[in-house]
Amino acid sequence: MRIIGWALAATCSATTAAATEPLVLNDATVEQLASLDGVDLGLAQRVVDLRSSRGQLSNHEALRVLPGMSDTALDSLRSHTTIEYDLPVGGSRSYGSPDDVLREFASEPTIQQVQAWAADYARVNASTVERWLRASGGFAALPEFRVEYRFKGNSGNDWKYFPADGIIDTPGESVFNTLNAANRDREDRVAVRATWNLDKLVMSSERIRMINEAQDVVKLRDKVLTEVTRLYFDRRRAQVESVLSPKRDLGAQVKDQLSILEKTAQIDALTGGAFSGSNGLVQ
Repeated sequence: MRIIGWALAATCSATTAAATEPLVLNDATVEQLASLDGVDLGLAQRVVDLRSSRGQLSNHEALRVLPGMSDTALDSLRSHTTIEYDLPVGGSRSYGSPDDVLREFASEPTIQQVQAWAADYARVNASTVERWLRASGGFAALPEFRVEYRFKGNSGNDWKYFPADGIIDTPGESVFNTLNAANRDREDRVAVRATWNLDKLVMSSERIRMINEAQDVVKLRDKVLTEVTRLYFDRRRAQVESVLSPKRDLGAQVKDQLSILEKTAQIDALTGGAFSGSNGLVQ
């Protein structure tokens, strides 16, 4: 009885362990993934399609590019699936040329697209500078307007003085004054004057200032494009190395993956998130 009881208990424990054992993300079916909390059939199908297009998934973060992937669904996949994949020695695929290797990343944005995103985000594209310079050339063609208002007023009164009895016959006799005549004169004038400084059409102070500003923008543009180009190809070299010479140690794999993710985040910072927003990244 003990042996049977032990066997039954062992069987039950094995069944429970099997029921709670996480799914292997690179082997799970659509139905198995859809059974997880927060993952519906449509999202499960997109996970499988992404896995098929890449051959295998190296981490859960690669799932972030999928439409409809919420934080809840991603947390559920992290909790109930595990990453297992084959580590090839010297690469599992056969490549005949460098172009064959680089075709692995053909779905990602080109360096020209990334540079354009970076220039737009930093507002240092060439068209902006040209627009500033064209506008500065027309500043001197506008006249300087001056409006003047003038007011002139004159007024005067003429008085006659009479004693009470009408005849001044006693020195110091009191008199009263009578207004004899009054006059008022008012003049209002408005003047508008427009002045053109035609000599400034050749080279105005505003245009000189715009040229200096444009030179600063060009320097900033060169700096931004140089940095985003360096990060782009540093990231690509890390990706190529992970394809041709994948690490066999799990810690080294994690380190390499974090390096790629770090460079992805840095490029996103220079492009306002447009790089990852393209949804074509290979992690």
